[in-house]
Amino acid sequence: MKHTLSDIAAKCDEADMVLVGIGEEFQYDWDILLRNERYQEIEKEIEQKEKKEREEYRWIVPFIQKMALEKYPDLRLREAYRNLQKIIEGKNYFILSITMDDHLYRNGFQEDRIVTPCGGFRKMQCDHNCCGLIMEPDEDMYQKVLAYFYKEIELEELTEPECEKCGQKKRFNQLGVSKYAEEGYLPQWNVYTKWLQGTVNKKLCVIELGAGMEMPAIIRWPFEKIVYYNQKSFLYRIHPALYQLGEKMGGRGAAIQEKSVDFLANGFV
Repeated sequence: MKHTLSDIAAKCDEADMVLVGIGEEFQYDWDILLRNERYQEIEKEIEQKEKKEREEYRWIVPFIQKMALEKYPDLRLREAYRNLQKIIEGKNYFILSITMDDHLYRNGFQEDRIVTPCGGFRKMQCDHNCCGLIMEPDEDMYQKVLAYFYKEIELEELTEPECEKCGQKKRFNQLGVSKYAEEGYLPQWNVYTKWLQGTVNKKLCVIELGAGMEMPAIIRWPFEKIVYYNQKSFLYRIHPALYQLGEKMGGRGAAIQEKSVDFLANGFV
C-alpha cells in the first residue's frame, strides 16, 4: 500500500498527540556552501595562511556556515518543513531532531515544542566546558567574519573569541566540540520527557523522518519502544534504505521507502 502525505495528515487529525523525529537526512546541504566561489577562495586562503604562519584560522568556518544557512537557503528543505508545519499545526506535538542547522527554529514551529540534543548555532560554549556555562552567540565576531567574507577586512584582522571564564576557545554549542556542553539542551529535553509521559494511553501519531543509524538510540529505537507499549499509537517510518519496521510493532506502523525530504517537499496528493 502506497502511503501519501495526505494519509499522514489524516492520521495526525485523528490523534490526540503527534511526535516527530527528524534524522540526519534533514541536515542542511553543505554542498551549497562548498560550491560558493567566495567560500572556495577562503578555503584556499586559510590553508595557505595556516601553513605559512602556523596560526589557526579554520575557527571562522562555523561562523560562515551560520551565514550560509541564512543567505543561501536549501529551498527543498524549506518546502519540506513548510509541509510538515501544515500537518501538525494546531496539534499537541513535539519535535525531536538530531540536525544541527537550526532550520526548525526558522520555519514556524513553536520553540517550546522542539528539542535538538546535538546543538546548533543558537548558543556558544567554552570548548572545554569549564563551568557548564551556555553563552549567547558572539554577534560582534559574526559581523566581522561577514565583513571578511565580503572582502571588507583582511583575515588577519579576525581574532578567535575566548571563554571569559578560563581563556579557552569559545565554540558554538554543537556536538563535536572538545567537551560538548549538554546544558544547552537538557532543560528542553526534560520538557520533552515530561511531554512523553502524557502520551500514555493517548492516540499518538509518530512520524520518523530520515532517521538512519547515525544516532539510533535517540530516535529509531526509542520511537519503536514508544509504539510497542502504546497500543493506541501508529508509526510512519520514512527512509530511502532503512525504512523497515521492528517485528514487534503489531501492525501499527507504515514503512515508506523514500527520501523523507522529498516525500514532504512533494506535498499533498
